[in-house]
Amino acid sequence: MSALQKKINEIPKPTFTFSDIRKIADMNDESLRVSMNRLVKSGHVTRIVRSVYAHDLAVVDWDRLAQELYTPSYLSFESALGRTGVLSQKPYALTLATTLRTRTIETKTKTIIYHHIQPRLYWGYIRENHIFVAESEKAFLDLAYLSLKGYATFDPDEMNLAKLDSAKIMRYLRKFGNVQLRKRVEKLF
Repeated sequence: MSALQKKINEIPKPTFTFSDIRKIADMNDESLRVSMNRLVKSGHVTRIVRSVYAHDLAVVDWDRLAQELYTPSYLSFESALGRTGVLSQKPYALTLATTLRTRTIETKTKTIIYHHIQPRLYWGYIRENHIFVAESEKAFLDLAYLSLKGYATFDPDEMNLAKLDSAKIMRYLRKFGNVQLRKRVEKLF
């Protein structure tokens, strides 16, 4: 085991960045990159995305990492609805709302999708165990809104609408200020 690998194994976080490694390594950046590539190829470290690594993918907190990779963002759409049981099926990808550009990150084990929303719609989330998660009602409306533009599938038949607070849905719906969305959602409640 190399000296660098021993130092990396002592990092107390499940994920770490190239900057984290730079702080503990006695190497210049070019040598460090070569050493990291060797550790990745040998399977001692896993590269999640560029400059982000993990000891063991099984212990990665994907929700937290997704928000750290692309900020600002909050868990919404299918991911938030799946957490609360509103969606009957578990989504295959992590879906987040962001005010930045839409982006997809593919890793070895996860797909992370960031959907752009207008800054005026960036609200309706709570902090839960170090991550931001949309309230079920806001995630529902985020998904419905995204589907109007053809960027998501919105199928109320696949949802348990009884788990949503219809009064809160109507309050939040007014804040969206979209007539087409209002007509679609009012039919359901």
